[in-house]
Amino acid sequence: MIYLFCGSIIGTVMGLTGAGGALVAIPLFIHFLGMDLKSASVYSLMAVVLASLLNYVAQRKETQYRVGVIIIATSAVGSFLMAPFKDLLPSLIVAILLALVSLYALYAVWVPIKTSNIDDLSIKHFYPKALSVGFILGALTTFTGLGGGVLMLPIFLGFFGFSQPQAVATGLLAVGMSSMASLVIQVSRGAQFEVNGDLLILLLGILCSVLVLKLVTMRFPLPILARLRQIVFTLVVILAFSKIF
Repeated sequence: MIYLFCGSIIGTVMGLTGAGGALVAIPLFIHFLGMDLKSASVYSLMAVVLASLLNYVAQRKETQYRVGVIIIATSAVGSFLMAPFKDLLPSLIVAILLALVSLYALYAVWVPIKTSNIDDLSIKHFYPKALSVGFILGALTTFTGLGGGVLMLPIFLGFFGFSQPQAVATGLLAVGMSSMASLVIQVSRGAQFEVNGDLLILLLGILCSVLVLKLVTMRFPLPILARLRQIVFTLVVILAFSKIF
């Protein structure tokens, strides 16, 4: 039941905001499963992969693939290059990184941002941005266990000028694939990770939340959904701070 509950919460948060899956998963795993911060950061990646990709399938029509593919590729490079340095970081530094990224994202989500449609942008406009964002995403995913959505949502809104549906859908794809790459790299380097029946229950919880969320959100206008995303994101950050520190 604990894994079903955790999966439902993680899936709902990812579906609403395209972000915050790891920020929810890490404190849940620490509080309910007794993991330390570094172990929780590894297992949170699997939860983020499942939640983001399942939610992406439900929202894929809004995905901006050109930006997403570049970010996925460069984030894998960032994860590969930064993985050897993860064990050198003390838990306090990992916690501080989580805090800094969370505070930035919280500010960016609430500050009014001018958005535009990606179709109005040229390749020269977004290509350098996507390369740099992808590398930073890979590094942060490896160091903190964040799937990167907490960073992606405000960056897609402000840095790229996406609409909220575009930002959420593209973030889900980028976060899911980059988290998978980071997880594979870390496990190949000896990180403790075990696939068992509990992960299947976690998947079931995420899948149920995706189906319910899709039905519920169809009944709400975009302004209400946008405000709901802001509120949920704020609660996620508050929860993360209370558990991580």
